[in-house]
Amino acid sequence: MGSSSAPPTKTSSVSSTWQRSALGYKERFVDDFYFNNIRVRQFPCRAVFEKALCDAFGSSFASDDHLASTKSCYDDEVDNDRVPDTAFTVWESSVILGMYASRKDVWKRLIGTRKLQSSGPIVTLELGSGTGVASLLVATSEVVWESNCHCQVVMTDLPSTINFTRLNVHANIDKMPENAQVVTQPLRWGRIEDIQALPQDISRPDIIFGADLLYTCDESVICALAETVILLTGRVAVFAVCKLHRPQSITFFLSLVKSCFDIRHVAVSTAHVDLMASDEDFGLIELWRKKNCDDIVTLSY
Repeated sequence: MGSSSAPPTKTSSVSSTWQRSALGYKERFVDDFYFNNIRVRQFPCRAVFEKALCDAFGSSFASDDHLASTKSCYDDEVDNDRVPDTAFTVWESSVILGMYASRKDVWKRLIGTRKLQSSGPIVTLELGSGTGVASLLVATSEVVWESNCHCQVVMTDLPSTINFTRLNVHANIDKMPENAQVVTQPLRWGRIEDIQALPQDISRPDIIFGADLLYTCDESVICALAETVILLTGRVAVFAVCKLHRPQSITFFLSLVKSCFDIRHVAVSTAHVDLMASDEDFGLIELWRKKNCDDIVTLSY
C-alpha cells in the first residue's frame, strides 16, 4: 500500500503510553493514540463517533453509503450487540498482541517456514478489531516490510463498528509496504452466514488474532466467539487477554476450544523487549489446531 521500499523511520521510541489504566479520561478515550508510528482515532462510544462523522461530512452522512451500506444486511445486529462501545478506545492487550506477533522469531514460528518460503500470500485475520491497533502494528511492522510474501491483513468487527476500523486503516495507509493489503470486513461471531460471506482468499487465514475479547459475562457471546474461532482457524490463533476483567470468561472460552486446539500460554513479560507487561494482569494464549480436528463444531448457546 505504501510507496517506499523501506519501513518509515520511527518518529519516537516506544513509551509507557500503551498502559492506559492510569490515564485521565481525555487521554484514554478521546485523544488520538500514537504508538510505533501508527496513529488511531478514539471515541468514548459509537454515538460520539457517528456524530463526529456527521459534523465533518454533513447530517446526511449517517444515512448514506458511508454508514448505511453495512447495515442493510445486518438489520438485527444492533439489537443483539450488547457491548459495542468498547471498540472505540485502545486497550492494552491490542498493543501487546501486535508487538508480540510482529516479533521476527514469533512471526516465523506462527506462519511456519514452509509458508514463508512459498509464493502464496500470508493471511492474518483479527476478530473484534475495534481501533485496529493490533493489526496495524502487524501491517506496519518490519516483518511485513521485509517479507517476500504478499500479506493480507484482515480486520473484522461488528457491522456497526467496521467503519470506525476503516477510518484508522486509512489514517495509516502511508505506513504500510506495497506487499501489504489491509481488508476490513463485517463479521459477527457465531454467524455462519458471515463466515460464508468472507472472500475465498481470506476465508482460511494462517493466523487468527484477538485482543481483549474475553471480558463479558454473557456466555452466549463467548460461545459464539469460540465457534467462530473453531470454524475459521486453519493453523493457529493468538489471543491477548486482560486477566483483571473477567478471568472466568477466559477459562470458559478455553474449555470450549480445547478439543480442537493445543493450548499454549506465553508469559506476557516476555512478549516484547520494549514492553513491560505484568503476567498477573495480562496473558497471551496460542491455540494450535490439532491435526485431526477439521470437523465443523456447533456449540450450544
